[in-house]
Amino acid sequence: MVENKLKTAIYVRVSTDEQAKEGISISAQIDRCQNYCKARSWKVINIYTDAGYSAGSMKRPAVQQLFQDLRENKFENILVYKFDRFSRNVRDLITFLDNLKAQEVNFTSVTENIDTTTAMGEAFFQMIGVFAQLERGMVKERVKLAFDKKISDGESLSRAPKGYMYNNGKLIVDKKNSNEIKQIFDMRAAGIHYKIISDKFNIPISTLYNIIKNPTYAGKIKYNGEIYEGTHSAIIDPALFNNLNPLQSIKSNTLTDWVS
Repeated sequence: MVENKLKTAIYVRVSTDEQAKEGISISAQIDRCQNYCKARSWKVINIYTDAGYSAGSMKRPAVQQLFQDLRENKFENILVYKFDRFSRNVRDLITFLDNLKAQEVNFTSVTENIDTTTAMGEAFFQMIGVFAQLERGMVKERVKLAFDKKISDGESLSRAPKGYMYNNGKLIVDKKNSNEIKQIFDMRAAGIHYKIISDKFNIPISTLYNIIKNPTYAGKIKYNGEIYEGTHSAIIDPALFNNLNPLQSIKSNTLTDWVS
């Protein structure tokens, strides 16, 4: 293949969070990619855009359309602003790169000087992919550590359920709605059917079921399938809650239980 008039597909992607945080907008990526093609006299065949999609999966509309057009040999080159716009999964990237090589299609990044037509470019691409995956794993570890710390402090990780509210980051009882929660549990403990309770409080049965099953009301916290002691006040006597929902054994809220 020659670079002059190289038929090029531009792929751009951004998630909502990334756009707000990093400012790598769709239009900015397109401008950079188009200018890159213009400087090299490459012919832009199509621009594939995934707005609001994570790079963790290849099941994105524009990526799937790009795959289809790739099978139909509509272009000779794929250009991205940054390679993690396409994927942050090393396995997906390497597999895709192998498929491109088999079809003699190039992969190029505007900001990372990656050109898979050369041995050096391909090696550099793979090294960047390894470090990107490492960074992603480290981010997950930091998030998990933050969650673990909250659990060790007995703090809730979710939004306040009906009957509670947050005050300075702490879960406290909302007196306005807590009496309704108490009535719901008392009625259910008395054997009253979900449909009757649902009609009385004008809430869907599915919502009612979630309320009855929520250990937050007994002063507990559920995280990762386990039940932990919370620091917030219980609305429902734990014994009453346990009669309706036999609890799993309560974990001690120590950080060492979570760090392996």
